[in-house]
Amino acid sequence: MKRTIALKLTLSEEQAASLLQTQEDFAQACNGIASYARDNRCWNQVGLHHLSYYEVREQIPYLGSQMVCNAIRKVCGSYKALRIKKQQEVPLVVFKDTSSIHYCARTFSLKEEQLSLFSVNKRIRCRFMLGEHQRKYLACGKIKEGELVRKKKRWFFNIVLDLPEVSLKSTGEVFAVDLGENNLATTSCGTIYGGGVLRHCRDKFLDRRRKLQSNGSKAAKSCLQRISGKERQRVKQTNHCVSKEIVQEAVDFGANVIVLEDLTHIRKRIRTNKRLRTRLHRWSWRELQRFVEYKAEAAGLRVVYVNPQYTSLTCSRCESMGQRHKHLFKCS
Repeated sequence: MKRTIALKLTLSEEQAASLLQTQEDFAQACNGIASYARDNRCWNQVGLHHLSYYEVREQIPYLGSQMVCNAIRKVCGSYKALRIKKQQEVPLVVFKDTSSIHYCARTFSLKEEQLSLFSVNKRIRCRFMLGEHQRKYLACGKIKEGELVRKKKRWFFNIVLDLPEVSLKSTGEVFAVDLGENNLATTSCGTIYGGGVLRHCRDKFLDRRRKLQSNGSKAAKSCLQRISGKERQRVKQTNHCVSKEIVQEAVDFGANVIVLEDLTHIRKRIRTNKRLRTRLHRWSWRELQRFVEYKAEAAGLRVVYVNPQYTSLTCSRCESMGQRHKHLFKCS
């Protein structure tokens, strides 16, 4: 199984400027390769390599051969993620100067608390900050690839590790989890993870953005830029904490299977007013499911999805249909 750890880099001004130039040149190479991919409807890595490699090497010779190969791989991944159908028009994927840089195992190395990275000027060697939890992964995992990311003035290097597979448990109990917008999750053991605090946080950020956007001044735009991403970070942190507690509760319960509802296209199925639509489209149920999936995999548990139809109206004891009014359920 694969895991990603993030290293916070400690760079000098010269090193940061060199990486900034590398980021711009890498984006330029990706944009050139993307035009070949669109014109030839080709997002196969080998085919796109034959189409674009030598032209990009002539245009940006100082980028290096392996970094051009990394750019080709990044463009292929971006086009494959679009899932373009045969008759569908191929869009042009545009890479900004702030886009991340993909590194394969040949273009970076990690030795003795020091990271060595390729740059267009010269190879950069820098220190990094890493938590104890990530160090455990690094000690037992095999390094596969990396991604250099710039967030405002800070630089991070995300390393993908290949960890040993954990054998799944063959016997045990079934642990069910019901996801909701009002309560984030309710387990079959009776534990309820409320969503009131998170909903208040979202409403606060929404109200603040509305006021700043209606103001339109330079100071308001600066404030919008400063608070950008904070709501997303809060939601992600909450989902991480809830998913961790759900998996731990399943392990303590002696379960080998976690059952979740398949909520695909739920936003299209539900008809409601504007206020509830806003809440529904801010509901990050899929992110919570993904976090439960990978944490369950690490604990040796399987995750199974079931049809959510009538699950809220079915009695957990006799499995007969009942009546529900908000939080009150009455078995027939």
